[in-house]
Amino acid sequence: MIKKATTVKTLYLVLSLVLILGFGIENASATPILGQKVYYEGGSVEIKVLPYDAYYTSSLYLFSTGTPLFIAVNSEVGKVVSLGNLASLGVAVGDELLFGIVVANTGDTFLAGPASGNKDNFAHAAVDYLDSPTGDVALFAFEDILGGGDKDFNDAIFQVSGGVGVAVPPKIPEPASVTLLLFGLAGAAYVSRRKKK
Repeated sequence: MIKKATTVKTLYLVLSLVLILGFGIENASATPILGQKVYYEGGSVEIKVLPYDAYYTSSLYLFSTGTPLFIAVNSEVGKVVSLGNLASLGVAVGDELLFGIVVANTGDTFLAGPASGNKDNFAHAAVDYLDSPTGDVALFAFEDILGGGDKDFNDAIFQVSGGVGVAVPPKIPEPASVTLLLFGLAGAAYVSRRKKK
C-alpha cells in the first residue's frame, strides 16, 4: 500500500513538473520557419542589420504602416534603427508586422510571411524567433531572387527586437489551458487532503 502511494505521489510530481515547464516555455524556435508571421505586441521595436551574403542590394521596409517605411539597406551591416513605439505609426497591438525587401538590382519586392504574399508564390523570408524574459527577438533572413534563387536565405538578414511576437496576443485563455489548470489544482488538493489523513 505504501509503495502504491509513493508511486502515485511520484507520478503526480512528474506530471506537475511537466505542466509547469510546458507553460514556462513559450514560442521558442529552434529552427527558422518559412512564411512565419510576426505580430506587434506593443512598446519599442529596434532593427539591426546583420552580415549577409548576396550580390544584390536590398532595402528593408515595414509595410504595415500607411506608406512603406524605409528602415535600412542590407549593406549597412551593424546599423541599428529604433522605430520607437509603432502605435505612433498607426500599427496597433496584434497587427502583423509585415517586413519586406525591395531589391535595387531587379526592382522586385518580397514580403515576409506566407508565400501567397509574393508574386512568385514563394516564401522569401525565414524567421527564427526567441521569446525570452530579456526581450523578444525575431531574425528575418531573406532570399532576394524571384523563385527563391539558391534558397539559402542569407541575402538580407535583419534582427528585430522589442515588442514583437509570433502569435496574436490571446484575449482569453484557451480551454485546454484552463482544463489543465483545473486538473492540476484538483490533484494538489487531493494530495494535500491525503497527507492530512
